[in-house]
Amino acid sequence: MFNSPLLDVTIGLVFIFLLYSLLATSINESIASLFSLRARMLKNAIVVGMLSDTSKDGRWASIVKGFLRTLDEIVRMLLGKSFIKTDTNSIGHKFFDHPIIKNYGSGRIFSKPSYIPTKNFSAVLIDQLKNVFNAKVDDIALSKFKNPDNISKLATIRQDLMSSSDVAKLMELFNYYDTIYATGIIPAKKPEIDLETLQILQMHLRDSCYNLETFTGKIENWYDDSMVRVGGWYKRQAAIITFFIGIILAVIFNVDIIRIAGTLSKDKDARDKLVQLSIQAVDKYKDDPRVKKVETKNGTLVPDTASAANSHNDSIFKQYQAKFDSVRNLLRGEIASTNEILAIGWGDYGKQKNGKAVLIENGKLDSCCPVIPRLSKSDSIKCAQKILDRLYDEHWIKYKVGYVIRESARGKKFLGFLIFAFAISLGAPFWFDLLNKLVNMRNAGKKETGGTTAPTPSTPAPASAPVSVTVNTQKPGEEAAG
Repeated sequence: MFNSPLLDVTIGLVFIFLLYSLLATSINESIASLFSLRARMLKNAIVVGMLSDTSKDGRWASIVKGFLRTLDEIVRMLLGKSFIKTDTNSIGHKFFDHPIIKNYGSGRIFSKPSYIPTKNFSAVLIDQLKNVFNAKVDDIALSKFKNPDNISKLATIRQDLMSSSDVAKLMELFNYYDTIYATGIIPAKKPEIDLETLQILQMHLRDSCYNLETFTGKIENWYDDSMVRVGGWYKRQAAIITFFIGIILAVIFNVDIIRIAGTLSKDKDARDKLVQLSIQAVDKYKDDPRVKKVETKNGTLVPDTASAANSHNDSIFKQYQAKFDSVRNLLRGEIASTNEILAIGWGDYGKQKNGKAVLIENGKLDSCCPVIPRLSKSDSIKCAQKILDRLYDEHWIKYKVGYVIRESARGKKFLGFLIFAFAISLGAPFWFDLLNKLVNMRNAGKKETGGTTAPTPSTPAPASAPVSVTVNTQKPGEEAAG
């Protein structure tokens, strides 16, 4: 397995997935920044998911409504007009009207934040609840006093409500809305706090034993738990967008992964070149942020180029320029080299293969017939080639785009495109981590099998003691002394 053709083919395929995953990631990030997808996801999660009653909406209804809201915001951003009537009276919309939240935006184009710290969420929500209490204090006082004729007594109740503690104000506000929902008579103007949101807030207030600091902690935990789910939603949305980007890239560059696997298994030269590029890529992209797994505290959304950190439009456009440069460098660098090694692309769009049929279809072959016999074979080929080039340039939608669509619809090639797109949707961090492991495995195998064992230097033998020769001078018959 180590340093085997199968391992090299696998490394080559993973390298291709990594390159196009990097390209798809840059494109996806540009789309997310251009249309503020993170900010829209965060707003929908807070306004619709946390601070609105969505129990009456089914799963698919919620998905369709979310899509329509996003589409309406994009149209409003481009044209300045909104076609969907939104309930701006709800506590969710009031939340995003707070000055602190507005301050997180990056100007008129990126007016909504893509990231809100937990402490600020609880502070803004409680502050807006107190603002709602101030706006409803007369109604609350009237609901607590059954005799509206006694104006002086009513004013006293109102004064007591205004001078009460923040926890008492929240409790009175929740009790007021609880009374409205208990009667079953909903005012013409929709209440600021929906029933589900009211029940959640009441639960947290009871569990905190009516302590404001504890209640704030409960709100923050609620927000953190919600953001964990929102992070999962955004990852799934990004994976779906990346999948469709992968389909588009596969069609544009003709990245049929089934054919590429067959080419790598047969062409040793192409396989070796791709392995060398893979080894270089491991070192080149090890510090690239696109291959790193981003983990944020409490699962909150990752700030994008339209976040509060980039408060000036010029810095945002610099980020766009950086992403554009990364796309361009990939297309001109490793992707161009890889495509050249594997002959990836649409070639001449079937011009040589279907050239005669195209000429007959357009009646050009007959018009050339009187001329072509009087020409040499090479000149006749050049004449037909010029006609084909002109037809393909003037009617490129019919011949070039038509050829790509017909070839892409073939079963085996379409399956290769689908496999490629699914692999791209797994993300650049996944493929970089896998490529790094495979390259290390190959290098380890190369050292074990390909290397020669260096001879162990022998330790020089210690110098032997000098041999002394004793001459026996004893005469026969005498005994040795001592």
